[in-house]
Amino acid sequence: MKRLSHLPLHDRLLLVALLPVAVLASLVTTVVVYRGTRMLDEALQTHGDAIISFLAPAAEYGVIAGNREALDALLQAATEQRDVSAAALYDDAGNLLASKGRIRVLAPAELRTLRRGIVRGGTPEFVVMVAPIQAVNVTIDDVSADAVKEQPQDPIGWVHIELDARPSAHEKNTIIGAALAMLGFGLSLSGLLALRLARSVSKPVKALVEGVKRMKAGDLDVEITEGANNPELAALEKGFNAMARAISENHRTMQSRIDDATAQLAYQATHDPLTGLPNRRVFEQRIEECVAASRRRASDHGALCFIDLDRFKIVNDTCGHAAGDELLMRIAELIQSRIREQDTLCRVGGDEFALILHDCSREDALRLAEGLCESVADYRFEWHGNVFSIGASIGITYVDGRQSDPAEILIAADTACYQAKREGRNCVVESGVPTRGRRSSDRGLAPDDEIMDD
Repeated sequence: MKRLSHLPLHDRLLLVALLPVAVLASLVTTVVVYRGTRMLDEALQTHGDAIISFLAPAAEYGVIAGNREALDALLQAATEQRDVSAAALYDDAGNLLASKGRIRVLAPAELRTLRRGIVRGGTPEFVVMVAPIQAVNVTIDDVSADAVKEQPQDPIGWVHIELDARPSAHEKNTIIGAALAMLGFGLSLSGLLALRLARSVSKPVKALVEGVKRMKAGDLDVEITEGANNPELAALEKGFNAMARAISENHRTMQSRIDDATAQLAYQATHDPLTGLPNRRVFEQRIEECVAASRRRASDHGALCFIDLDRFKIVNDTCGHAAGDELLMRIAELIQSRIREQDTLCRVGGDEFALILHDCSREDALRLAEGLCESVADYRFEWHGNVFSIGASIGITYVDGRQSDPAEILIAADTACYQAKREGRNCVVESGVPTRGRRSSDRGLAPDDEIMDD
């Protein structure tokens, strides 16, 4: 049974369907062949019994009288019967009296052992039958003259015939051949029906198994062909496809949500949640890229600007954090609208911004920084009836390929920004360049100036 359990479903179905049919058909064929051959043997023996039963009493007179012609006539008539190939008559001493055909003469000792009845024997090709010839005395009973009794005596001779069994054997072979042909036809027909039945069951089941394997391997868009003739298997196929579609749809929905959440997390990890600008993490990566590019190509210059808003704390303390957040978003939009597409603006602190100018000369970088300083100074922030004028202190340092450590550039820009604060705010200070007054056309604010206007 363990070996059968390892067979594929198709083979097991074939085995279950064919094995009982094959066993039953074999038994029926065996019975048919046995009964057919048995009937042929019995028919041959019955035919021989009838002939020898006729010859034994008919030969009584010829044996007693020694009439050789009568005995020859009897044997001639016997050998003319169907299947009788030879015949012989013996006297009471076992001597051969007459014979017809090629017959094996029996020895007297063999004959003396037979007293009554018919003895059968022979080979597959011939059937030998021997019967005694008995003289019957007829007497009249003293009690009733009408009653006649036959009193058997010792044999006065023997009748010996041989029947040709080859025609019967041929008929047996014909029966066996026909039975085997019918068996083969029946098994073939049963095999075809069993094969069709096995395929009608195993094919849908195999498709379902393959579908499950594909789903297990990660292919959630699997769909099997619906074609089962069996109602239960057809329902199973439809149910599997419906389940697969539901799983695939749920997986796509979940994957879409995961992708959205992943993208959102990635965005949040690299962008400032308030202004939407790249955060300090992105800024550090971009400044490293800028330094590396300037070292690879001497002509690829750039600049870094640190921008610190002036008087931002007054707005935040006067109108609250909501006003401060709104001011930061508007200033971010203002600066973003004034720079080039290839430049990178990041928010690196509360009211601090960092601007990386890629592939930009010193003159262009300084001119752009001064323009930003003027734009911020000209901007008026309104909040619930209050109008605020602010400024921006900008420290700028240049990336020209001589620097190898991004940290040095950051320190230089931060120091220049701090110097701009000390110079009176709302101005641009270049790192490493002596200050010569403000570069904001007298728009700077003294440290104690008020910037809130009604």
